[in-house]
Amino acid sequence: MRIPLFLIPIVVAIIIQILKLIIDYQKDKVFHMEKLFVWWWFPSVHTGISASLIIVIMNEFGIYSPEFAISLIFSILFWYDASNVRYEAGKHARIINRIRIDLESLLHVQDFDDMKKIFLKERLWHTFVEVLWWLVVGTSVTIILIYIVEHTKLFWL
Repeated sequence: MRIPLFLIPIVVAIIIQILKLIIDYQKDKVFHMEKLFVWWWFPSVHTGISASLIIVIMNEFGIYSPEFAISLIFSILFWYDASNVRYEAGKHARIINRIRIDLESLLHVQDFDDMKKIFLKERLWHTFVEVLWWLVVGTSVTIILIYIVEHTKLFWL
């Protein structure tokens, strides 16, 4: 009995979510359990999933397959996005947030009511080293899971 190929990257995503909870706990000393169920908690998860998908496809179809080529090219786009495009978007968010604060100060307004809720998220990216870290984590966990699935009778994994 074989398991569907998409299950391994999903398990990798869940493991990365849990690892991020642990890392955040080390920083904040508080568990943010809501982050466990937030799938858009990128870019770490999509970096890890794409690395996992590459390994799964390489294992199944080989390095010369069109499936491997497609997964590699799209993953490179994800990784570039995680460390570059999102960095630029974060810089824009920082500037827009400063303009908003300066406007409030200039107009001597104490409370913009609804505007108080509107602050753009400034940390949208990972550094190149962080992207490499999540690539290594996604790849390592995938290799371990493939080994477990192929060498044990644990078909439920």
